[in-house]
Amino acid sequence: MVTALLVASASAAVVGCDGGSGTSHAANSPRAGTSASATMSATASATATATPSPSPSPSPTSPAYGKPGSTHTLAELARHPCLAVNEDDTGPAKLWIGIDGSESHASGDSPLSCQWGAVGGLVDFAPYTSADLTKDARFRNLTHESVSGHTARVGASSRDGSALMVVAVSPGRSFRLIVTSFGDTAPKGPGPVGLAEDFAQAIVSHLR
Repeated sequence: MVTALLVASASAAVVGCDGGSGTSHAANSPRAGTSASATMSATASATATATPSPSPSPSPTSPAYGKPGSTHTLAELARHPCLAVNEDDTGPAKLWIGIDGSESHASGDSPLSCQWGAVGGLVDFAPYTSADLTKDARFRNLTHESVSGHTARVGASSRDGSALMVVAVSPGRSFRLIVTSFGDTAPKGPGPVGLAEDFAQAIVSHLR
């Protein structure tokens, strides 16, 4: 429940989003002069309406991670989104995940998502099997990036630094990451934008 509330808060915060850096984790802080607040509607609304088909409900026995070396299609991740990150991604040398993945379903037609707690923030991942969010006009002012050859857009909230990243997987398919900082008293990591980039790289590497 707490993690769901944090993600909902991040969704609202990313409405006033600045373009993040496409190459460096130094982009943790929002950049001045590139505000996308005039062009982005609430992220919760934007992403909830992108996929028209209903999503399955979370299962109490759903896995927290994929098995080491495993790969999955986006359609498989739509059923079990926590499989997007493998067990061998969780260590300090990689994503440094301290809170196991758990599935969550916001409401309505929003897709099933997975939330992990990592050093640097709470990470919420949602796959979109019927929409390429990188082409959505609501995200047009986010900074363009490439994640292992996949088109991506990323931005940080000008209010609290929470990050939003969308990554195209194939024509008409994509995934979304929202990273919410745990606050100044929590252990420091790469920052919300850097953490989103790290998770995006790991997720893309396990797609087939």
